[in-house]
Amino acid sequence: MEEKRKKLEWEESYSVQVKEIDDQHKKLFATINELIDSIYEQTTKEHLNGIIDSLIIYKRFHFATEERYFKEFNYSGAQDHINKHNMFNEKLDAIQKEFGADTVTFAFKLVDFLEDWLIQHLMTVDQQYVPCFKEHGLK
Repeated sequence: MEEKRKKLEWEESYSVQVKEIDDQHKKLFATINELIDSIYEQTTKEHLNGIIDSLIIYKRFHFATEERYFKEFNYSGAQDHINKHNMFNEKLDAIQKEFGADTVTFAFKLVDFLEDWLIQHLMTVDQQYVPCFKEHGLK
């Protein structure tokens, strides 16, 4: 097995300055880190599948939270942002189909994808709604 992968660490530069959403992002980090740990601890496929399922359920909840605020605040960048959420979902579905029963390989590919996507998304796309959310008093 390859050398243990470094865990994701929250940095203040990832913050969108909205506690509810930052807390959700931190939960995603924690779940990705749990997935990393479980791969290297050679946990059962059932446990890995449980983590993957919870990650998928949680990202749906998180996207719904952001999209609810987009609608409530009439955020001008909403459709582009929603399109990025949809592209994420499509990529995740494709990764799942590609690996089927090979949970460990899927988990490695999923972690690679999630780390890249989450950091890039937090640093660029999510930062774009910060002024709108602040303007509407969201903290």
